[in-house]
Amino acid sequence: MTVEVLFNEVCGLFGDVFNAQYLEKCIPDSEFIYTALCDKPYFEDNTPDIILMGAMSEKTQRAVIKKLLPLKNRILELIDKGVVFFVTGNAFEVFTKEIDYVSEEIKTEGLGIFDLTVKTDYFNRYNGKVLGKFNGEFEITGIRSQFSFVYGNNSDGYFVKSDSGIGINPDSKFEGVRKNNFFGTHLLGPVLVQNPPLCEYIISLAGGTPRLAFEKQARSAYTQRLKEMKE
Repeated sequence: MTVEVLFNEVCGLFGDVFNAQYLEKCIPDSEFIYTALCDKPYFEDNTPDIILMGAMSEKTQRAVIKKLLPLKNRILELIDKGVVFFVTGNAFEVFTKEIDYVSEEIKTEGLGIFDLTVKTDYFNRYNGKVLGKFNGEFEITGIRSQFSFVYGNNSDGYFVKSDSGIGINPDSKFEGVRKNNFFGTHLLGPVLVQNPPLCEYIISLAGGTPRLAFEKQARSAYTQRLKEMKE
């Protein structure tokens, strides 16, 4: 398997980089390609099995959009082919129609892969937890800390339906986005470490054989986290 990690040097503000590092432990025979923001993306001419991208600053977000916008058709092609994208934090906002940076009085066109818009307000930070069902199969836990909310209808393609916590905005229970095997979520940090069933699902979906690293500890921590959140 081949895994491309996009812009790791600037897109991993909340420990999102550990998703890639954990995958390296779980699928050690795979090739991991770390693409810097100034590099030509590997996916432009090749087809990786998994593409990862994590949380970033708002200034970086605009630079990432500028970098990826010329590759929109290629990204759509990869999504149609079933390539797995796992995009965390505000990284998935890059793939919406428009981001309105209210505090800076800047509006930026996104890639437009999802028919959604974003409002980012530095004077209105949201911190919260999420507990919900993924794909109707298993539970997901995680944390969020963001200046932005997403607006539009994602009910036909979301990451998780929140039982506890909000969705893409305070009036929604549908968190994140999904299109084929593209998964975008506002959850932060080592989401795959914290949710072993999700890690196994992502690897299997990409055609690999999941063998969880530190499996006993990962499952024990996951079970305890679920228990605490439900209580």
